[in-house]
Amino acid sequence: MSLAGPRLDRPSAIGDEGRPRAASLWIASLAVIVVVGVVGVAIDLASLLPTLGLVVGMTVAGVGLLERDGFVNQVVAHLFLLTFGSAFALAVLAAPFVSRVGLAVSGSALALAGIAAAWADVGGDTLKPAAIGSAISYVSMLCAAVLAAVLAVIVFFGWTVLTGIVGVSTPVASLTGFLMIVAAIGGAVGLALRWLPIRQLTRRDRRPAVERRLATVRRRLLYTVAGSVAAIAGIAVLVIAGVFEGAIRSVPGLAVALKALSSPFVVWPIVAVGAGAVVLGVVAVGLRRFTRQVTAETTRRTAAMTVGVVLSLPFLLGLALLIASSGAVVGPFLLGSVLLVPLLLGPLAFLAVIGGSVAAVGLGLLPARATGPAIAATGLIVAAIGLGRASPLVVFACIATAVLVWDTATFGLGVTAELGHLPDTRRLELFHGAVAVGIAVAAVVLVTGLELLRAGLFGSASAAGAAVVVLGALLLLVPLRG
Repeated sequence: MSLAGPRLDRPSAIGDEGRPRAASLWIASLAVIVVVGVVGVAIDLASLLPTLGLVVGMTVAGVGLLERDGFVNQVVAHLFLLTFGSAFALAVLAAPFVSRVGLAVSGSALALAGIAAAWADVGGDTLKPAAIGSAISYVSMLCAAVLAAVLAVIVFFGWTVLTGIVGVSTPVASLTGFLMIVAAIGGAVGLALRWLPIRQLTRRDRRPAVERRLATVRRRLLYTVAGSVAAIAGIAVLVIAGVFEGAIRSVPGLAVALKALSSPFVVWPIVAVGAGAVVLGVVAVGLRRFTRQVTAETTRRTAAMTVGVVLSLPFLLGLALLIASSGAVVGPFLLGSVLLVPLLLGPLAFLAVIGGSVAAVGLGLLPARATGPAIAATGLIVAAIGLGRASPLVVFACIATAVLVWDTATFGLGVTAELGHLPDTRRLELFHGAVAVGIAVAAVVLVTGLELLRAGLFGSASAAGAAVVVLGALLLLVPLRG
């Protein structure tokens, strides 16, 4: 798939056979841009067109990049989908519930998205990878956030226990803490030895000997863990029986030696060895997973999961701010809410929009070969409904542009399907487009005259304005589709 650019045979078509020709698509694009700009002025949002244009453009670019090869392209694609795509989906689904003119904003976003999808050759088959990849990224983001929270709790608990062990002053607590550290580090090192590729990095003729040594080391580590746990239980029994205190008093220097076991010079080197072994093991497992069976599908899944993990960081920040501001602090609470709400609801909204589009194509509600123009026309109709009766002329302009977009797109489809790429049909498309635009402009002028006549006869009757719009739409359909 190509977002733009010339081909070797210099066709005027965009995408594969059956897609709209460039001239027809240019006419439809200019009409949509003009109408969305007019809608923005009508609802007192002059920045509507550039704002939605940026969000929609990045979203469609993300969908288009999903078919490119390469890990970086896939990462950028999923990053665009979960950021700009979430903003686009919120504009489509949430705007009607936020503002009085939200439905007009939703329709404008759909119209621009449909035209951009037509230029990027985005159809039903292209939307399925976008839906699947976005779902993987969202699930990865939530899983990474949960895992990071669990790891943070474990690290905090371990740090609290270690600092408590280092700070003890009694021989019994010092020995017990030392044995607990030995048991934990022994288990961690034994687990890391199973993850590290020691055998794979050894010369082939020496691998049997290395395997035997590793088995011996793992067995001794297991004995160390079991012995430490048993020693802790034995110490508890001796303390309860009063034998341990008597042994300390009877052996000179034993209390000092036991207290030294919990000193920082003994504890932290052991902890560093265990932590380093675990980190190296995790890195080895990650590298093994990422480098095994490198296919296009594996690259897509890996990129989606990477984006989810990256986006879990602001999620964790927002969650931490909300927890920290659970008291009376308002600022961090608001900042945490601003970070959490889009990250929680935005990807879900995008999945709803993209999944609804895939379902509509599968059910035949949207044409698979003209998905973009159909969405653009639908968006303009939604924008017309959102404007209501307040601006009948702008409402009719949206309806006329929707019919114009669909007419020029279907004509381009028919020409491409019949003649293919090689023939130059630009003059034919321009002639048909000029006629269609002329009819649309004439219909708008006619409706403007009817509106002026209605205003003079009926004053401010809104029902008459609606009747004028309906009459104009019917008159427009006759010459364009007759």
